[in-house]
Amino acid sequence: MRLRSALAALVLLVAGCSAPAAQTQTPQALPAPDAPLPLGTNGAAVPELDWAPCHGGGFQCATAPVPLSYRDPGGAKLNLSVIRMPATDPAHRVGSLVINFGGPGTDGVGELMRFGPRYPEELRAKFDLVSFDPRGIGGSAPVQCPGTPPAAGSPLRDSAAFWAASAAVGKSCAAGAGAELSHLSTANVARDMDLLRQGLGEQQLNFYGYSYGTYLGGTYANLFPGKLRAMVLDGTLDLVANSTGQPGQQNKPVDVRADVATAQQQELEAFFAACSAAGPDKCAFAGGDLKQKFASVYARLTHGPVGGMTVASLMETIDRALYQSARWPRLAKTLAGLVPSSPVSPAPVLDPRVPTHSPGFLAVQCLDSELPQDPAAYAELAAAEAKRQPYFGIAPVFSMAQCVGWPARDEDRYLGPWNRPRQHPILILANRNDPVTPLANAQATARELGDGHVVVVDGAGHTTLDVPSTAASAATTRYFADLTAPADGTVYPPEVRPFP
Repeated sequence: MRLRSALAALVLLVAGCSAPAAQTQTPQALPAPDAPLPLGTNGAAVPELDWAPCHGGGFQCATAPVPLSYRDPGGAKLNLSVIRMPATDPAHRVGSLVINFGGPGTDGVGELMRFGPRYPEELRAKFDLVSFDPRGIGGSAPVQCPGTPPAAGSPLRDSAAFWAASAAVGKSCAAGAGAELSHLSTANVARDMDLLRQGLGEQQLNFYGYSYGTYLGGTYANLFPGKLRAMVLDGTLDLVANSTGQPGQQNKPVDVRADVATAQQQELEAFFAACSAAGPDKCAFAGGDLKQKFASVYARLTHGPVGGMTVASLMETIDRALYQSARWPRLAKTLAGLVPSSPVSPAPVLDPRVPTHSPGFLAVQCLDSELPQDPAAYAELAAAEAKRQPYFGIAPVFSMAQCVGWPARDEDRYLGPWNRPRQHPILILANRNDPVTPLANAQATARELGDGHVVVVDGAGHTTLDVPSTAASAATTRYFADLTAPADGTVYPPEVRPFP
């Protein structure tokens, strides 16, 4: 009863928040499945890749010039930073495997240097592993947003300051990046990738995408369906949720459409179950009703910081821990130190955790996604989501707030359809519990693609980079090598479980 009363107070508080007015955006109609293919590379010159040793460890680097705008393929250029790890068995080489490690905003060059040697020996023997910094990121004409101000205000306590600070990032990027800001959509990255495919001398693309890289993969698979050989999507975004939203969902932000809050709650409950099973010798938070203990910790922090820990910083700590179950023991110790000695009634949360993002992330995401543009609509939705998911509901509502009023639009972005015919099925890997790209998103994307095979790693965390599975890696290698996809619904064990 006390929890319900606190939530009712929060609902009233959020509903009463004010925000500056903004123009409401009308959702666009989705293209028909048989719609003509949109703009491709439009005759752009294939880049000549002059490979040279770099960074040690056998890596080679090159620069790939690509058009700023594919509507003007002979005009201004951007230089992409590209890296490859040559196949260790050239006599049995199958081809190149292009990898995107997520983001948006993650540089592929540094990530391949970090993760390349960890891929299965057979995969490294048969494929050149290739990655690149996407346009606007890292070494590829990085978007410039000088003087970007820090986050300010709370959407629940000081909404005017919050929305002003959110909009300031876009203004800074517009001033610093100029014309480039309107050409950074994932569709243009996919066009770059097709030029890169040609520069690598490949008739068809082999692609492995993690997290955001799955959206890049889904976009490529529908812009260039005849140029795709094999594709693995690992930690998959719901393609429709990330672009337009299903009918009836268009006026909700991306992470609400994807229902990230439910995925986080489910993984938190998986943490409780694993902790209870491990017992107090291995899990410091074990003992008693863990859901109730956590509720008491949360309620305590709603009244003010404890040892520097606030509601917002607690949820940030939990968010990081949910990315990788190896972090659960440390989370257990943190929670154990916050359990109150006597029951506490929760108070309304005025300063919730609100994610902020890098300019590189925003420069892509704000172009890719149709988002509600009226701040008042966010306040109303926050009230409903706080009631539906008390711990995790608010953050996804405001996670793309910096995109509201974004001062650029890419007319060549891609919003579907997602099910164009392809020669081979797409393999989709999903963790049982993923706090960022839920299993339900992978299943939705398989339906949207029409040819997706979903296989599951029975672990908790974001992508198989954080939940490695030898069996899943072996299946992935077989798929890339000979196009044999595992049966839909196959479940693989993870290598590491929490509280060993």
